[in-house]
Amino acid sequence: MEGQGVAPSSASAAGRQDESGASAAVAAESQDPGESRMTSDVAGNGADQGQSGNDNDVVKAPGHSAASTQDAHNTPVQDDGPPQSPESAGPEPGEGGAQFEAAEPGSEDATPPEPAAAAAQPHVRVDARLLEAALLNLRKRIAAVPLVFEISGAAAVKTERTKLLSQIDDYLLPRVRRSAAPVLVALVGSTGAGKSTLVNSIVGAHVSATGVRRPTTNSPVLACHPDEIDWFAENNFLPTLPRVRQERLARPGRDGLLVLAASEGMPRGIALLDTPDIDSVVQAHHEFAYQFLDASDLWLFMTSASRYADGAVWEVLQHARDRKASLGVVMSRVPQQHRAELVKHFTAMLDANGIDAADRFVIPEIPLIDEMLPPDAYQPIRDWLADTAARADRRVAVLTQTMSGVLDTFKTRVPAIAAHVEAQVVLRAELRDVAELAFQGAFAEAGAGLQNGTLLRGEVIARWEDGLADVDLRPRRGVKVPGRGGNKKGKRARRGPSRTAALNSSLRSALESLIVSLADRAAEHVHDTWRGDQAGAVLLAAAAAERARDVRAKQVFESVFGPGGQSGHGDPAAADLAAADAITAADAAQTAVFSRSSPDLALRATRAIGAWQDHLTRLAEAGDLSPVSRRISFDTDALSLVVLLAMLGEDAPGAATTDPASIYTEPRQMLTPVFGAAMLTEILAKARADLLERVRLLLDEELIRFVEVIDAAGSCDDVAAIRLYQAEFSLEAVR
Repeated sequence: MEGQGVAPSSASAAGRQDESGASAAVAAESQDPGESRMTSDVAGNGADQGQSGNDNDVVKAPGHSAASTQDAHNTPVQDDGPPQSPESAGPEPGEGGAQFEAAEPGSEDATPPEPAAAAAQPHVRVDARLLEAALLNLRKRIAAVPLVFEISGAAAVKTERTKLLSQIDDYLLPRVRRSAAPVLVALVGSTGAGKSTLVNSIVGAHVSATGVRRPTTNSPVLACHPDEIDWFAENNFLPTLPRVRQERLARPGRDGLLVLAASEGMPRGIALLDTPDIDSVVQAHHEFAYQFLDASDLWLFMTSASRYADGAVWEVLQHARDRKASLGVVMSRVPQQHRAELVKHFTAMLDANGIDAADRFVIPEIPLIDEMLPPDAYQPIRDWLADTAARADRRVAVLTQTMSGVLDTFKTRVPAIAAHVEAQVVLRAELRDVAELAFQGAFAEAGAGLQNGTLLRGEVIARWEDGLADVDLRPRRGVKVPGRGGNKKGKRARRGPSRTAALNSSLRSALESLIVSLADRAAEHVHDTWRGDQAGAVLLAAAAAERARDVRAKQVFESVFGPGGQSGHGDPAAADLAAADAITAADAAQTAVFSRSSPDLALRATRAIGAWQDHLTRLAEAGDLSPVSRRISFDTDALSLVVLLAMLGEDAPGAATTDPASIYTEPRQMLTPVFGAAMLTEILAKARADLLERVRLLLDEELIRFVEVIDAAGSCDDVAAIRLYQAEFSLEAVR
């Protein structure tokens, strides 16, 4: 099996001046080492780096912002000796970018140059407790975001919310709380690039499994110094990921398990994480790679000469660019005869895509020694990592650049989620408005239908004309004749229902039909409008499926055990057929469950109208107390019917007719001598108001069906978006 050799970039020195300048967000030093948590942590070296600071300030360059942080990268920081000239410090930024150096392994060029020096900048301090509190508040607001409707972009927002929470939990909070913890370097790259071989070579032991099988790394391996393994074992880093300490030789771990490998060969102050391949055919490996990248301080990207142009490679590199993460790039398995051409092309692609990786390395294709790279091949990368851990200014630059890069993305990502939350609230209001307006319109039509004569047509007119021949429907002088409460006897009682009863039945049927038809039209309008919206269609489908399951379960239960759960001893085959029929019926009803009114609305309307007629009878009888009413009276049943007819035709177009036998005029003419004009108007107004109230209750019950569909999706906090905006503003204020 062939291996690789390493050559560092000649632009490493120029690149390090940018990284040292990243102390615009976190400073390397302070006048008092105990003044700040970040200051005391990053300034320490050796054993001191394994201890966290106890104070609460983070040093920050004056005038820090997203722009000022970027500008600070272009200002070198003094290390040792006087400031150097631009010529001695390396190429200026923007003059073609960093280039790969085609040096041979073991040559003098393979030794990493000393970083350039420049003047240090003054610092201001940031309270780490305030930063932690702001992050915790933002995390709380993001986690509480209500994403209940499947509107456009909902899936992307849910994914983005998960990523934000992961970055806060896995990286930002642990790093703010323990800034002196080892710098975590994520080694990420494409399949077959030799990541595990490089890790084993740097560590000096076989801690990560290698081989010809792809993918080799099915679980991440984290290598660090034994004195620092407790930091990673205590769930400070990636707290939700289970982990195990490695014993003896490297062996493949279980997917989703972090393997901790302690080795004396690892430099103190740094940990190297071998991640699964970014282009693995196993989706979980791909997701793991990105999760570990978001939790790392420094990214070391590795690709081979045969895979550097793959889409997955540039997806990760562009992600690093967007994150403004500290980045190193390794190109491995480079054939010597094509080295210059490949390096030149890869460098041009990096520059064209805006990948600002100052530290770039080339690993030629060379034989391995005991499945490891030769010392002169991996040593430049190992020295680069050790330099990052040992030098306070470089350590601060790496931590600052990566952390600031993450926080800078929050300024656009958090408001984007807040805007989506606002859209959810607006959509919820729109869906509810559609339903409420539809049923308000139905109620308005009902109010008009109860007085414009719409119901006094067809069968009602026929029954009215028949009823005029019935003496019970007309007023009479003398003693009042009892209605349903009386005891009618004789030939008339034996001949069956009277014409008055037939008229009453037709009127009730007309009222019920009006209520059901209006509710049907309103439900159909809401259903069709919601179906035209993606979120509304999802809500209706979910609610219809839930109701169909309930109906299906009930019908299957009754088909097997009978109504009320009383089991019989019928034919099992017949029971199976009945259950199948019940399932079919339930599934067929599912599609129309919300496009029409409730199945029991007609029954409820019948009961409501019956109760209202009883109320109308009592109302009319209460008004039937004038002296004239003692001389002119109605049968009890007839009285409520005539009042109902007068009410339904009060504003009908035919009410102005002079025809005394018209259904629109005669009922009122019959009632006026009994009650008087003023009292009759009052009785009709009270009767109509009571009936409208009962109709309103019926329609409200139909409206509730749609409101419940909205509520079942989840609650929408009207101020959740405002809280998100405020949390992000507070975070920016303490940076």
